[in-house]
Amino acid sequence: MFEKQMACVRCNFSLLSLDAMIGPRSGDVAKPLAVTFDDGYGDNFIAAYPVLKKRGIPATFFLTVSQIGKNWDFPEGPYSGLSWEQVDIMQKDPMITIGSHGYGHKRLDLLTPVAAAGDIKISKMILEEKIGRPVEFFSYPYGSFNEQIKKAVREAGFRAAFGVVSPRRDRFSWPRILISRGDNMFRFRLKLSPLYWPLRHLF
Repeated sequence: MFEKQMACVRCNFSLLSLDAMIGPRSGDVAKPLAVTFDDGYGDNFIAAYPVLKKRGIPATFFLTVSQIGKNWDFPEGPYSGLSWEQVDIMQKDPMITIGSHGYGHKRLDLLTPVAAAGDIKISKMILEEKIGRPVEFFSYPYGSFNEQIKKAVREAGFRAAFGVVSPRRDRFSWPRILISRGDNMFRFRLKLSPLYWPLRHLF
């Protein structure tokens, strides 16, 4: 299914890195689209990365730092996270960007300002130390943020941040379209159509 989805976007959109997507010339590009992943599951490397590489699709992986090298504890059972070795392989690919999804995958807007700022800062520090290059983009865990969280992300040194459904777009509240494993190709195409935003409450 993922390969079919990537074939669809390759044929119908101008695929950009996040760096190009937020750049001043992105408005000159017809139907720009950036592919991103949250959390940092092991299947990002095993299943998604080979398809992206095969089709030459740039993508950003937003990683939850505390879960790298560990299993995620889901109600249906453990689910493997990326290893640092897998992250290193991907980040060496010029088509791949590594971003932060925070340190502990907590709803930052429910933490104290000090705790939220600490989570954001330490995630950036650890990622940059591990991959040896700047980490410039942040994705809010659960898509949840407020003005205080946006300020903390900006002060931590990130260039831009991404939610899911944002009330308005600025550099630190870019909206994204959530694609889930339950989306068939009809729903996938509909989510990428101009109908999605006015009708998104139906999804």
